[in-house]
Amino acid sequence: MRAFLIIIAFLLVGMGGSMPASAGAFVFSGVVLDQGENALLSRFAAWLSKQAGGDWQPNYQPSYRGLSDYMREHSDALGWSCGAPYVEDALQDGQQLVAVPLFHGEPLYHSLVMTRSDRREKTLRDFKGGIFAYSDPRSNSGYLVPAFELHKQGIDIRKHFSYLLHTGLHENTIEALLGGLADVGNVDEYIWVEYLKYHPEVESKLKVIERFGPYPFTPIVAAKSVPDPVIEKLRQVLIHIPDSVEGRSLLTALGLDGFVVKPPEFYAPIVAMQKAIYKDKGR
Repeated sequence: MRAFLIIIAFLLVGMGGSMPASAGAFVFSGVVLDQGENALLSRFAAWLSKQAGGDWQPNYQPSYRGLSDYMREHSDALGWSCGAPYVEDALQDGQQLVAVPLFHGEPLYHSLVMTRSDRREKTLRDFKGGIFAYSDPRSNSGYLVPAFELHKQGIDIRKHFSYLLHTGLHENTIEALLGGLADVGNVDEYIWVEYLKYHPEVESKLKVIERFGPYPFTPIVAAKSVPDPVIEKLRQVLIHIPDSVEGRSLLTALGLDGFVVKPPEFYAPIVAMQKAIYKDKGR
């Protein structure tokens, strides 16, 4: 038996990189434009799989709740999540922080309060009784930040507006504003910058009236059963993504500058906002 195990071990070593370090899904929800069968995200997942010696297939979820549920049920999955769901999932499900993207050279971004260019309101508070658009109830920039900023002024976001329009995606929030379905909305700065690359004519139709942050950028995460060696390999691949032509091409397409490794404490500002908002709401 011992001789048999030695032979198997020898064969596995001899196979080298032909066996994936890990396999599963790479789960996405709302962190980039064109959520769904996104060729760019498929390309990113394929590149990461190739470089890290794994096999992670894109899996698209319609909400951050769906992303969290999937990663809880599939403990070998990777994900590109939002900071607010990540800190909850790390606590409840043992989700692991892999790396943080660099946007404009920093692992940070802002939450933008946006409205149509012809509106005269100057702050989020000025839209009392209006319709507020947001991407996801667990979105940091879309919901948590505006709720927190109003909370600091003694205002409950659920009572301040006549209607909270759940759009599903940041680009849907932009389009709800353009179409007059909402009066104001909070949008992820990164999504807004990327949206304008494809729709430059929109810049004259909408305006940013407040800019909150910066906050920790949307993280690359791993479910609880992804082993440490695989996570470390993923980190090294992501850190060195600018070192290859293909990697730089991916970064350009994504509108990012690279990735860095940060400790979970990097997301402490989001934890503080959640505690302030949800301490009396059973969350």
